[in-house]
Amino acid sequence: MITKTDNYNNRIDSNDPSCKPAVLTYISTYGHRCMKPGKGIPLEVGAEGRNNYIFPLHDNTGDHISYENEYYGDLTALYWIWKNGEKEKYEAIEFRHYNKYLIISENETSEFLHLNKNGWIVAKAAPNPPHNYVEEWKCFRELVKEKYHVYYNALLKLYDEADGSGYQCNSTNMFITSTDQLNKYCSVLFEICKDLRERIGNTVHSRSDQRYCAFMAERFLSVYLCTHSLPRLETEVCRENKFLSRVRKAAKLIGVRYRYKSSYNNY
Repeated sequence: MITKTDNYNNRIDSNDPSCKPAVLTYISTYGHRCMKPGKGIPLEVGAEGRNNYIFPLHDNTGDHISYENEYYGDLTALYWIWKNGEKEKYEAIEFRHYNKYLIISENETSEFLHLNKNGWIVAKAAPNPPHNYVEEWKCFRELVKEKYHVYYNALLKLYDEADGSGYQCNSTNMFITSTDQLNKYCSVLFEICKDLRERIGNTVHSRSDQRYCAFMAERFLSVYLCTHSLPRLETEVCRENKFLSRVRKAAKLIGVRYRYKSSYNNY
């Protein structure tokens, strides 16, 4: 598949205020340079609890839940986009991460969204392991059953009732979809996450395992698409090379910034 181009926004006609670029890309980052950012906008995630920023846009401005980052992970960036992003100026939104992105070309994206107004471009469905803390999964499962029952059948169809494992998970919490679909999805997702936080509360896990809302959201995206019979285009994910990841982390420890080579010159 052709790698995603870096010029989504180049087609806008500056003399025509009614002309919209196809996709606005937001990239969640924790003070790291971004892989192939193109015209994407880096958004500092969990900004409420740190000060190592390299980009000016932070998720702790306006209506935000940045202070919940340890439980929501990159979802605090998605919440910020939903509440504060420039969605009204664009036909579609891409949400991706600094170290990974969906592999799809501009033409493929435009064609799919043109033919499928309610369509979603997501990561290719893949197996997902059991949730590390089964009681959290059970709490999520029971919450869906009690308060969001319309999604319960799809949840049981896609994931093991006992531990949350499955084989059809569109994981990574990355996607491209219309602004209308983004609004509808986020209105449900964050209501569920809010209820889940109230039921589970604070936990004492490793930094990675602490993000139980993010883990459940990865599962929920597939459930949402299945329940509403929404068109989806699945694509491979380009991830940061593991060796380069280790180099970047080691460089950071000694105070050296590792920079990705890219065409992104805004910052």
